[in-house]
Amino acid sequence: MNFPHSVRYSGASLIVALSLLVVVPVRAQRPAPKPAPAKPAPAKPAPSKPAPAVAAQTPAPEPSPAVTFDTLLSADAYGIYAEMRMVGRHAGSQEFAQLLAPFGFEDSSAPAELLELYKFIETHADVLMTSRLLFATMPARAGLPETLLAVEMPSVEEARKFLPELRQFIAVNVAPPPSSAPALTTTKTSATPEASNAARRRGRRRARARAENAPDAVRAKPNPVPQFQIKRTGNLIAMSGATFTFKDLHGTDQALLVNEPGFQAARTRFSTDTLFVYFNTVRMSNSAKQHSEALEKEYRRQEELAEAQRQKQEATANANGEIEPDTITSLPENATLTNPSVVAPEENLIGLVKPSENETAGTPEPTPTPKSEKELEEERQREESQRFAKTLASLIFDGRGGNNETWPESIGVGASLEADALVVRGLFVSAPDEQALRPIPFFPALLSGPAIASDAPAVLPADTNVFVSVSLDLPQTYDYLASLMKIADLAATQENGKGGFGDQLAAFEKTNNFRIREELLTALGNEIAIGMPGNEFFGSRTVRRRADDSSPPPPSGPIVVIALNDKESLQKLLPRVLNAVGFAGATEQSVVEKHGQVEVLAFSNGTLAFIDRFLVGAPDAATMRRVTDAYNSGQTLANNERFRDSRSWQPGQGIGQVYIANDVLKGMLDDVTKSVDDIDDPAIRAYLLSLDPEPGSITHLATRESDGLMHELRLPKNLLSLFMASGLVSQKLSTLRSNETMAQWKLRTILGAQEVYKQKTGRYATLAELDDAAADLPGYESAMVVDGYEIKVYVSGDTFEATATPTSYPKLGRRSFYIDQTGSLRGDDMGGRPASQANPIIE
Repeated sequence: MNFPHSVRYSGASLIVALSLLVVVPVRAQRPAPKPAPAKPAPAKPAPSKPAPAVAAQTPAPEPSPAVTFDTLLSADAYGIYAEMRMVGRHAGSQEFAQLLAPFGFEDSSAPAELLELYKFIETHADVLMTSRLLFATMPARAGLPETLLAVEMPSVEEARKFLPELRQFIAVNVAPPPSSAPALTTTKTSATPEASNAARRRGRRRARARAENAPDAVRAKPNPVPQFQIKRTGNLIAMSGATFTFKDLHGTDQALLVNEPGFQAARTRFSTDTLFVYFNTVRMSNSAKQHSEALEKEYRRQEELAEAQRQKQEATANANGEIEPDTITSLPENATLTNPSVVAPEENLIGLVKPSENETAGTPEPTPTPKSEKELEEERQREESQRFAKTLASLIFDGRGGNNETWPESIGVGASLEADALVVRGLFVSAPDEQALRPIPFFPALLSGPAIASDAPAVLPADTNVFVSVSLDLPQTYDYLASLMKIADLAATQENGKGGFGDQLAAFEKTNNFRIREELLTALGNEIAIGMPGNEFFGSRTVRRRADDSSPPPPSGPIVVIALNDKESLQKLLPRVLNAVGFAGATEQSVVEKHGQVEVLAFSNGTLAFIDRFLVGAPDAATMRRVTDAYNSGQTLANNERFRDSRSWQPGQGIGQVYIANDVLKGMLDDVTKSVDDIDDPAIRAYLLSLDPEPGSITHLATRESDGLMHELRLPKNLLSLFMASGLVSQKLSTLRSNETMAQWKLRTILGAQEVYKQKTGRYATLAELDDAAADLPGYESAMVVDGYEIKVYVSGDTFEATATPTSYPKLGRRSFYIDQTGSLRGDDMGGRPASQANPIIE
């Protein structure tokens, strides 16, 4: 895709994150020593004869480097590769400056290194205007640094000029703090160099011997010198926190990364995106395996050292007569043994079950009423059916239906800023002959169906705030799971003599009188969707209901929607299916009511309804009532204007999509515009007022492409700005908000303590009386002092009032709070005055 330069910006802040991965971890590197100034050479005597003229020589041009940006890495070098284009253009863009605006204010929470790095890149934006940045990590073969960063400059001359400035930046900003170790002093001696060397060798041997015999707590540990390196070849500058050579990165007679088919396909697809990231899952797995093996090896070495140390200590103790060997084989930790030859009988029972109190006392346990043969057989069949159903479900949902082989070897990701959204695309590159795609990577057993235009929004309520839909090929998914089960048949039969998957399947279908593939799955369609209300997802805020609130309860979600191929067949089959998986109470006569055009089926574990060509499930009758009322009145998600607008960029069909509404995202973030009055800094107030408080909606679509599965995610730019601004507000108001929260908590604990106190004494207590009786008042802490607030309690007859008023308004607290015997906490900004019963209730 080609986009105008003014909008072809992406998450340029990722350049900072990628750079810090290399620069920040090597802060222990000392700055490179500055070369001593050259001393002037002594004047040479004038030649007796004039020197012959020497022809001026032109410097030979630098040979073209053997390694370039595209040939730097071999295909087997790293598991993760990232590339950012047009570094200077994006680092100096207005969009990037707006995202980082919160970091520019005084006392910002941004790391100093990040700010300095951004300033450095911004200062050199002209030089880096067309540069490319490369980042690689997760080495897949030995001898490579953990992370590598490289910058391609416009020319060799620009690279020569930029290199000293880059070295200076790292020397200043990545330099370690001064060492606290005492300086070593040396004494001059007249000994010969040979004698001095011998003395140094003897000193090192004595120091090594002392270190080996020293206790672990005081043994000196090696302090390796960091090996941060910066190297240049042609117009390419590479750097890492460990030693490296271009030959190691490039490899010898190795295939290049740029020639890897998966890399080529992904890089070509995202050639116009600002940021490109490539994952090779095979190399990532190998790198993780090597890292795990290295950790395991080190763990075993540490265990061997610990065991050797323990044996040494035991040998020393035995030699000193402190412990007689072979007297005690094991002893519980912290146990005291006065006579090692006498051990309680129960302590000698290893692997035996201690008799129960009933058995010890001789009291027989009650004998249960025996079941008939028919009851036992029915119970066994039910257990086998439910066990079989759970086995199938576990294969789908806990990931055992797939392994590393189910993930594509190559995954490419591109990111750019387009218009008002950050667009992130991910391509799961598939082999040309692969037919089945997996739309949900976390559930590899689920195989995608055909591209569809989702119709599920037409049966979900308009206030659905989270919507997920996917097209699945259920018969093919079932065949895939069956093949996995059949592979394990032989092992299962050999292990316990029981039949394999085929026998279990036949028994399940015979017991429940239906066939899974031929009847159930053929009656179901491709689309499966889930709708969620916002108060159940992503931690959005909920409003607590009062006991006397008679309004309808909020939706409890989730709502499941499944497309149907044959509605009549499923209506007859559904009760048997529900009973087979453990949902009791469903029969063919369970349709108890009809809401308009909707038939509702109720049973003990929930409610189902047939709406149009969909089967809809809800957790309770109230939620299902909302669904049916919305459908009958036309107030569905498909008619929601915000929902339609958010999906305007999507093509007509796909194999999966996600929608997260504006209300959910707004609930996750603080309303920064409401915090304007709480901040004294006029510059920050002006910045917050310039923001749109509506974050927008997140949308996602998965489509089948010629070279694999494409996921496209759109994050509103305004959401990113509000997220950054929310962090700034939290940083500035952390003390004030903490004090206000503690003041509210203190008043609530006073309310609880008053209720307990009155139950015991028949009256309410003053604050001093509560403090005196704190030991008998659960949850009340008399010693707790709320910073920035004064707590007071007033008692009058059968009532009490408690207030929390700021002592340093508005810096340490802005709102005043009030609570009384009714239990309602009230509060507002009172300008530093006490709150009262006239203030609004705080939920």
